[in-house]
Amino acid sequence: MSALPKNLRAAILEAALDLFAENGFHSSPMSRIATLAGVGVGSIYRYFSDKDDLIHALFQRVDTPLKCAMEESLDPELPTHRQFVRFVTKLIEYLRSHPKEFRFIEQYYNSPYGIDKAHAEITQADGNPSDLFSQLFLKGQNEGTIRKMPLPVYPVMTFGPVGFLVRYSLSGRARVDDAMIQATAEACWNAIKA
Repeated sequence: MSALPKNLRAAILEAALDLFAENGFHSSPMSRIATLAGVGVGSIYRYFSDKDDLIHALFQRVDTPLKCAMEESLDPELPTHRQFVRFVTKLIEYLRSHPKEFRFIEQYYNSPYGIDKAHAEITQADGNPSDLFSQLFLKGQNEGTIRKMPLPVYPVMTFGPVGFLVRYSLSGRARVDDAMIQATAEACWNAIKA
């Protein structure tokens, strides 16, 4: 075993990301995470109460830089169509350049953890969704550029194609170029435009 890193929590999170991305949540026991992090299993429990706590903490660690990158892609001065296409394009580029994070996020949102989180973001008590994408959809609805549909429909129409394209790209079976990314973003727009 190599010398322990100064930040054990970060090492545990990085090991968990590696294993979850490769093997999934259920096939990544705490003992394997500890071994990969170079710590004892007990050390994990100094930082995380259980595996669920570790998964949620890792989601926050992965989601924060993603949200920052997506916030940077939005420009309120642009028309909604251009904002949307730019957002989707940047999302695809970000996820392609962060494959472990993509695989983790995909698992998270396709598990009870993520389903609950997505539902909470879309159905805020005050009726104002907290996520940037839903806010963009509402803006488009209000100005008449995006078809009026229930908010949960928009991610289905958008993230499904995005996820497929990123998986396709990461599989190495085909070269995904800028033209294909742009075409995907435009196709997503065409699915929701008014």
